Amino acid sequence: MAQDSDNGGTVIPPTEAAILTSGNMTDLELILPDLGDSDLPEIAIFLVACAMRFHSDPNFVQEQLEWLVQAHDAEVDEGMKPDQLNSANDD
Repeated sequence: MAQDSDNGGTVIPPTEAAILTSGNMTDLELILPDLGDSDLPEIAIFLVACAMRFHSDPNFVQEQLEWLVQAHDAEVDEGMKPDQLNSANDD
């Protein structure tokens, strides 16, 4: 998807995938590259799964958002931050 740069839009490169909002942030739009006969990478498949779940089960999405707020409010320890990881932590 490409938008006019005068409108403050973003250009998604033809080899990238994205989930973005549309319709004044009321809908999700899934952008996938045309890879021909190649398989989608795992992260792009994850984006597809998220979009499919959003459209097929909006209650699940609401439950996840509520869980996220509760986890944030409870300051749940989510483990190490990416900048804290190094090879010494590998098992």
